Formats: sequence, C-alpha cells, structure tokens
Amino acid sequence: MDKRVIYGNGRVYTVDERCPWAQAFCVEDTKFIAVGTEEEVAEKAGADAEYIDLQGKTVLPGFIDSHIHAVQGCAEVLFKVDLARAQSKEDCLNAVRDFYEAHPDIDFLEGAGWINTYFDDHGPRKEWLDEIAADIPIVLDSGDHHSIWANSAAIRLAGVTKDTVIEGGVLEKDADTGELSGTFRECAQEPFHAIKPVYSVDKVKKAVRYLEEMMGQLGLTMVHDPMVELYTNYYEAYKVMDQAGELKVKIRGSFMARPEAVDSMLEDYQTERTAAGAGTRFAANSIKVLVDGVVEGATAFLKKPYAHRPDYYGEPVWSQAALNKLCSWAEHHGFQMHFHVIGDAAVDQMLTALECSAAENGQPNIRPIGAHMQIVDKDDYQRLRERQVVVSANPYWFAKEKGYFYGLEVPFLGEERAENEYPMRSLAEEAGLVLSSGSDFPVTQPPAPLLGIQMGVTRCDFRDDADDPSNVLNAKEALTVEEMIRTFTLDAAYADFAEDITGSITPGKFADFVVLDKNIFEVPADTIGQIPILMTVSEGNVIYDAQAH
Repeated sequence: MDKRVIYGNGRVYTVDERCPWAQAFCVEDTKFIAVGTEEEVAEKAGADAEYIDLQGKTVLPGFIDSHIHAVQGCAEVLFKVDLARAQSKEDCLNAVRDFYEAHPDIDFLEGAGWINTYFDDHGPRKEWLDEIAADIPIVLDSGDHHSIWANSAAIRLAGVTKDTVIEGGVLEKDADTGELSGTFRECAQEPFHAIKPVYSVDKVKKAVRYLEEMMGQLGLTMVHDPMVELYTNYYEAYKVMDQAGELKVKIRGSFMARPEAVDSMLEDYQTERTAAGAGTRFAANSIKVLVDGVVEGATAFLKKPYAHRPDYYGEPVWSQAALNKLCSWAEHHGFQMHFHVIGDAAVDQMLTALECSAAENGQPNIRPIGAHMQIVDKDDYQRLRERQVVVSANPYWFAKEKGYFYGLEVPFLGEERAENEYPMRSLAEEAGLVLSSGSDFPVTQPPAPLLGIQMGVTRCDFRDDADDPSNVLNAKEALTVEEMIRTFTLDAAYADFAEDITGSITPGKFADFVVLDKNIFEVPADTIGQIPILMTVSEGNVIYDAQAH
C-alpha cells in the first residue's frame, strides 16, 4: 500500500457541492482518498497514516490558469530585455540601450512588454531603435503581444516593405512619407517571428522549470497554454519533459492556427495531438485562433466604429469563410476550439463559425472557449447559450487602470462601451455560461490567482481604493469570492475537460491543493491578493513550501 497522509485540523473549502467544507482529507500517492471530518478521514486512512496538522489554515483546490502563455512568458523573463516595468517611451529606450550595452556581442536583440499608451495611435518608431543599434535587428513585442516594434535592420531582414500587404495585419506608416514607421500589428508580426533566433530545447527546458517554480509560489497546479506552436522547441520541450516524467504540474495546450498556413497543418494537428498525449501531464487537444486583435492596437473587431475613428471598425484576422471551414474541420475531428475574441463583432464571427460547424457536423459544439470577451453584445447572449461557450476571462483586467482606461479605452471605445466591459455576471446568469479565469501572462505579471480573485470581486485596480465607486469598473458585474474561486478551480478544469480529475478536493481526484496563511472568506476583499501561499501540492507532491524558502 502506498503511503497515506492525513492533512487535518484545517478549514478546507473543497469546491465540491456535495461536501463544500471539510476538516481534513487523506492523500494516498497522487490522489485524494477521503475528505470530511477528522473522524471520517482517520477511519478511512487507517492507523498507519502520517498526520500533518494544518493548524486551522484555509485549504483550496490547486489553482488553474485557463489562459497563460506559460513557457513563452517565462522565456521572455529569462532571456529578453524586460520592458514590462517601463512607464514611458524613455524607459523603454533606456532599457533597450542598457541591455545592448550589457551584451556587446549580441547579434539579435529581443524584448517584450512595451505598452501602446506610451506612444501615439501609430505606435513607436524604428528610428528610435536605430539610434541605439542600427547594425543588428531589434524586435520588441508589445505587452499584449499583438504588436511588434522593430528597427530598420529587422525590417530589412524580415523582407517587409511599404508595399507589403499582409492579410489580417496592420503595417503602420509615416503619415507624411508613407514609409514604414516601425510598428507591425496582428498578422503583420509574422515575418518578424520568422526571423527570431530559435532557442534550443535545453534552453526552453530552463523556462519550463522557471514556470513550475513560479506556479508553485502562486498556488497553481495546472495551466492552459493557448499558443503551443508546432515545429517549435517550446512545444518540443513540453512534450519531451512530459514523456521523460520531468513535469511536476499539469499543462494543457492549444495548437495555434493562422489563416495563411492552416490548410497545410491540419494533418499535423492530428499527428501531434497523439504525440502530445504520450506522457501523463501534458496534452494538446484544442486549436487556438485569433479572431481579432486588441482595443489598444485599434485591431479589436467592433460592431460599431471606434469613437476616435468614426469610419473604422477594427480588423478581423480571419475571413468568415475561412473561420467556418477551420471550426467545422476541427470539431469534426474532435478538437476543441479556443477563440481569442475581444470585440463584439469578433464574438459574432465566433458564433457564426460554431453555428456552421454544428449544422455541418450534425453534433453539438465541443466546449468552445471564448477568451477575453471584453465587449459583448447582449443580443448575442442566446446564441452564446446555444453554443455552450465557456468563457476564459481575465479578471486582472477588470479595473479602471488610470492611464490605460482614461487614456486609451474611453477615447477609443467611448464612455458607454468602456464602462460596460467584461460583463461576467451577465454572461453567467443571463447567458448561462461557465466562467473560467486566466491571466494571459506575460500580459499580466505575475499571474497570481489570488490577485485575480480579488479583482474579480472588487472590479478595482489593486493599487486604488475599492471603496471609491469612481475606481470600480462595471460594479454590477462583480462576482463573489466563492464564484471567483470556482473560476480558478473546478470551472477552469471543466474548460479543459479535466473536471473528473482535478478542480475540487474530492476523493478519486488528483491531490492538487493550496494552503493559505489567511482565511480568504474573512479578509477584506481588497486584500485577498496579499494572502501568503504556505504550500502548494500537485498530485500529492509538494512543489512549494514557504518554510523551505
């Protein structure tokens, strides 16, 4: 018999409706085998079980991030110039300059994290980077990863000119000269991704190990990476580590599909789905599409025009016909679809594709994911219900971040649309949808679920006073603490067809749980993000112990 361990004298919130609260639970090997009172668990565990006293601490199921660019984000932290801490154009340029001077032998400079609000509508310019280094390519991803800022050397290497046309992409140009200005949005980023240096599998493994360490510290035991690129070492590292038994956490992934390459990759999706499932903790059984862009790049696809450009509705990345074709093929072959949808017109495109698939295949949709769902038309609620869309929301964005909200969202969307973003309670109650939560890391740093829970409850930036109504975004859409916990546990597991193996503290499921230093239900809501994580356990193995740090 495997070793049995009782965790007792705790306040265990199980997220299992049949037994919401417990005093104790028993773990055998990788699974929960008993949950209940001290007496019930002791009887099941037997006299030889080890006993760990939780000292009255609160225990929750291990957190699940339903949308996190996991290894990509960690690689950026480890290997690239970090612009996420920059607060201005000057900060960005100084960081690039410092990195270049610290790495004089570098032949390609990469970075990430710049924010659109630091620049005008047409984005940052190539000449500013040329002044730092004109002889090597510089490619800098924006913080939302929907735009690239490049210098002239990178533009030449990518083979892009002012006459280049890229479907689903925006190549920003100088208003006076018509020349490329240095900012490339959505699909126009692809030529620059193609020229980036390729990290070895061993180097990417370092990023995965960094990811696991970060997950433990934040209470995460499972994540969904929605951008698993075929033919890259990011994907290979996940696969190789899992097949070697080296992964400590569960990782689910979506294969990325792009309009220009999708037809040639359909068979590969099927082949690699099988290969990815050969281990135990990594699997990829969904296909991700960017239906539109983002508001800050003016590439989100809207039903009504942008407030600052009355004849402009944004940029759909896919034609409706191409999206319909992919969705129908994917669901016919048993793939789940994972849609990036920011604008309400993009939501409409997603729904049309799902309706086409259901009609063509004669079967229900396969738990399609609607990621982000920033602007949603209430007239589409019934269609969302019929397609049984699962929302992958980003509660870290449910706030009036001062420079961003008033400096960009209100001017771009108009006050009414900006004030009514992210209608989570309405999507749950009126549309009847399941809600999961994700960070979209590295867009959100750090991807701390406790902070996400806090902001889903308060709808307020953690730096602001949540008691001041002017700081609160769309207060009627706030969720309770219990509801937000569920979005990071059981319903996030549901989004990945994993609700039978994780997401709640239930006998028979994997022993994934997190121990908190304070009771999440008793502290003020605007301090939830400050609760220390004491321990994180993944499949019965301690992956983080605060006492050991």
